[in-house]
Amino acid sequence: MSLELRTILCCVAMAPTSERVLLQALHEAKVHDARIHVLHILPSYDATMAVPIVSFMGEEKFRQLVEEHKGETEETIRGEIGRIGKRIRTEHLDEDVDRIVDVHVYEGDPVLEILNMAGRLDAGMIVMGTHTKGLTEHTFMGSVARKVLKRARVPVLLVPPVAGT
Repeated sequence: MSLELRTILCCVAMAPTSERVLLQALHEAKVHDARIHVLHILPSYDATMAVPIVSFMGEEKFRQLVEEHKGETEETIRGEIGRIGKRIRTEHLDEDVDRIVDVHVYEGDPVLEILNMAGRLDAGMIVMGTHTKGLTEHTFMGSVARKVLKRARVPVLLVPPVAGT
């Protein structure tokens, strides 16, 4: 029995491992003849930080600032995905970067946003990176990856960091 999937959700944090994560998603997309949606999650503003800022600058200005930041971040991420895509086209001629159909940037809890996006897209697989944090409980897998793996209803492919990242 083979895995049938048409859509892959590729989660990137724009960390040094993002290129490896995207390359793995491209490989899986080629094997399964699937399309890729790239997702980046901006952290939510902590209410304890937002309240003083809102009281100082006003709610409307704060919302505008958040939206501008989101737009700038999305533009930066799209540019970085484009640069990674160019490197992949040059170095890995067998990978089809055109399988990336969209880049999504959302703000919120990364675990919830990843799971919600996977559901909305009817994704058949989630591809994401892991990271090390020294000798803590998350040595081999970050807390976001651990929680997504635990709650996801589709296969989750975890891409480990290379030595030194």
